[in-house]
Amino acid sequence: MVVERAQRLNVLTAEIRLQISSSFQLDCAFEVPSGFTVLFGHSGAGKTSVLDCIAGIKTPDCGKIAMNNQVLFDSKQGLNLWPSQRRLAYVFQSLALFPHLSVAENVSYGLPHEPSNTATERTRKMLAQFGIEGLQDRKPGDLSGGERQRVALARSLVTEPHALLLDEPLAALDRPTRKNIVTDLRNWNTARTVPVLYVTHSVREALALGERVLVMEGGRIIASGPPAELLNPEDWD
Repeated sequence: MVVERAQRLNVLTAEIRLQISSSFQLDCAFEVPSGFTVLFGHSGAGKTSVLDCIAGIKTPDCGKIAMNNQVLFDSKQGLNLWPSQRRLAYVFQSLALFPHLSVAENVSYGLPHEPSNTATERTRKMLAQFGIEGLQDRKPGDLSGGERQRVALARSLVTEPHALLLDEPLAALDRPTRKNIVTDLRNWNTARTVPVLYVTHSVREALALGERVLVMEGGRIIASGPPAELLNPEDWD
């Protein structure tokens, strides 16, 4: 576990220890500053479990998770905020769109407590931000993979989260589509500067996407730094 430190603006900090099975334990500590950080490792390294702990889906046995000065989880204090209280956006690999709702309805679903006119305007702006305003009346089943991904991102980001968690959401897309969506994400984050933690097991994706990389193996962070200094496609892929 890392020593507690003063929180800096727009930094997600996590100290997580969780016994997942008799033979596997998460035991990691790291910071995610504003911008893109890649959480890299082979399948089974514990990457998704880390995101689940940060989001509040899983509860660590001990540790502390904080966003800026807000503590989300602290085992010593007995504090564990509900996922809905954490103001974090989590985009799953499966996307989890509602098939019976239109694109606009899927996006506005994240704003149940906003006045109707406010929700409509925020949804309109988010659809435009991700270039899907012309698809607002379509259902997810009528969209391409890249379009569905944009809808999932728009639905998560319309809530104005304090941090964004991405669990290999672009893995099934072709390289040009991935590049365009990441560009849209970076543009969205230019004015907001929130931490983005992006999970992948692809070295090439980590090299292309990340400003920083956390290398995970066996439930632990074994290295961190610039992707080009830590990852070699010939060694990993």
